[in-house]
Amino acid sequence: MPHPIPAAACEGADVDPATLDALLGRVADYLRGKERALERQYERAIGARDGVVLFADADFWARTGAALAFTEVETTAVKRAHEATLLLAGDRADRLGEFETALDVRTAVVLGR
Repeated sequence: MPHPIPAAACEGADVDPATLDALLGRVADYLRGKERALERQYERAIGARDGVVLFADADFWARTGAALAFTEVETTAVKRAHEATLLLAGDRADRLGEFETALDVRTAVVLGR
């Protein structure tokens, strides 16, 4: 099943596009089935009919990357793509400044539907 990250959020990654796409797919598979628990645990930043973006604790991606045996570079690329998705949504919703500030202490997790 495809991942919920738009192509625009994947630009400028430290890994090649095919690798990032595969990593994001693995993350989506890993999170699948955990959506309700994650939505209870973390604050919803923004929702859409095709998914939701949550604010998670700053260590979320380190734990997820470790669980999936990602390298530090791979984990950082995935984290940046999820955070870029939040910023793109924030720009469209005129909430960019709010979301940028939130990312100073938290991270973003995109869940597809």
